[in-house]
Amino acid sequence: MAAPVSEPPRTRTPWAWAGALILLGTLGAGLIGAAVLLWRIIDIDSLLEANDDTPPPFVQPVAELRLPELPVPVIWRAVVYRSPTSVAFFPDSSYYDSLIDRWSELLSGVGAAVGRISDIDDVDSIDRDDLLIIPAAVCLNDAERTAIRRRVESGGHLLATWALGARNEECEWLGYEFLRGLAGAGAAGTMEGKPPTYLTVPHGSALAAGLPPGARIELKSEPWVTVRSNSSSVFWSDWSLNPLAAPDGGAAGAAVAYRASSGSRLAWFGYRLDVAARSTDQRLVDRLAQNAALWTSGHAVAEVDPWPAGFRAAMAVTEDVEHSFKNSRRLAERMAAIDAPITFFVVTQLALAYPELAEPLSAAGELGSHSVDHRQVAGRSWLAQLSNATQARADIESWAAVPALGLRPPRELFDISTLEAWLRSGGTYMAASNDARSAVPEIFEVSSGRIVVLPRVVDDDYTVMVLRNELSRDSLAAALLGGLEKMRSVGGLNLLTVHSQLIDSDRRVDAVEAAVIAAREMGDVWIAPAADIADWWLSRSQIELRARERGDGSVILEVHSSSDQPLADGWLHIHLPENRSNYAAPEIGDVIPESHFIPDGLRVRLPSLAPGETVTILLPRRPS
Repeated sequence: MAAPVSEPPRTRTPWAWAGALILLGTLGAGLIGAAVLLWRIIDIDSLLEANDDTPPPFVQPVAELRLPELPVPVIWRAVVYRSPTSVAFFPDSSYYDSLIDRWSELLSGVGAAVGRISDIDDVDSIDRDDLLIIPAAVCLNDAERTAIRRRVESGGHLLATWALGARNEECEWLGYEFLRGLAGAGAAGTMEGKPPTYLTVPHGSALAAGLPPGARIELKSEPWVTVRSNSSSVFWSDWSLNPLAAPDGGAAGAAVAYRASSGSRLAWFGYRLDVAARSTDQRLVDRLAQNAALWTSGHAVAEVDPWPAGFRAAMAVTEDVEHSFKNSRRLAERMAAIDAPITFFVVTQLALAYPELAEPLSAAGELGSHSVDHRQVAGRSWLAQLSNATQARADIESWAAVPALGLRPPRELFDISTLEAWLRSGGTYMAASNDARSAVPEIFEVSSGRIVVLPRVVDDDYTVMVLRNELSRDSLAAALLGGLEKMRSVGGLNLLTVHSQLIDSDRRVDAVEAAVIAAREMGDVWIAPAADIADWWLSRSQIELRARERGDGSVILEVHSSSDQPLADGWLHIHLPENRSNYAAPEIGDVIPESHFIPDGLRVRLPSLAPGETVTILLPRRPS
């Protein structure tokens, strides 16, 4: 478990890494000594796998998406505006009203009394504290624009979507100037990307509360809208969670939430509510919308921070030891010298030939399995996979006298039997591909219990040196540092992965060391063995948070641990819709817990929770 820190992580600019990443993506990399050096890389599969032993096809499972309970606010009022001029824009005359109905349903689900208006003159009669919602109103006349602008300038709250006011009352194109002004953006434009279209949701904003950090959401393909704004909290991305470039440059923001100087709270999404590609994506789209509605209407939104001790992101340094075993000693010694834990996933039958490596590798951190013989396990029979898992753990126990808790399956591929076999044999986690669904671990339920999968969603040395043929030390260092910045930005796990046959010189070890040192200097990245990260994520999943609101606006948060182990080092993040001076210090009975106000709210350190314990935290709101 991580040692406590004296203060929570520093606030980070969401796009600090994105500009550099986009720029790097546009530069062509030169070939460096490819003809001479490429064949130093050993194709381990061709050495270890029989040509006639190809595993059958398999289905990679997807972890169940579990979202925390929504807060229970006092009854509040929302008004949905049906723009008469926008109805005719859509070919299906019933489509626009179906959007209004969907918004009404979601708002009712978070405690709102929902009203509807279709006369722009009624906007001025909406109470300042009520929330005005304007879905997909692409065609607005001058009177509508004036009324919306007047409401925001007078302190009224607004939630809008898509190409708001981009066309006039005849649905003729005007541009995004009206939207740009309301969103407080430096620029706005249209994303004309190729299908499919993805959103990525970093941790840390009120909109993202309760969503997996770095969650990727797939939408149906359309020309969606983007803004460039410091208030962007969701961005348009590629499949690998890398931000797309906006038409005018910079990272393409897909959602905004901010407080205007007038006191208005505003949120905007660059897409319509009904455009998710599949049901899982729709659940995330709906939760973003409900979080936005709660926050803009003046209700606090809370979540358990993803990492212990208030860290923003996590890093596990791992090496697959599958060939050129003696190279692994160099990395083990270097990491030990800087007191940085490392997890070695070894091909266990090959490791037995190197008894002299067992002690230095286990002393440097943690030993896990990379299977018995590097043959793909996914798709094989249940008995074959159980035998492989049991043999792998026995090999490591015999080799190094330590238990192997983690498995990196060959090619990072697994099926349900892989999960079940590893857990049944005594393992606790796997490091494998999750198809970049999110940047944090996933928990799978199998018949024997729960097992954690740590995903790699950043480039490893194989991607850099073999697939991209970039063989210089600088190229590797840049890739590892880029992966660190990417995961830190979204609040995810940086599973730094290298291979013993590639990290074969001091200069390449330098690249790994540089990434670890950079993570330490950031001050908000938890560096830990992979097993500790898996243990934390499993424990965190057993924290249940319920938030409710009193009539005076105070917030009551009940935190319950269903774990059978004590839980320490947890933090709550409370996203406050109002100025922090409106709230007093949090209370746990007669105790004032450690807490820190931050620009968008408050972080509260949780006390150590015993198994089955519930702690109630009161965040008092000062009288107006």
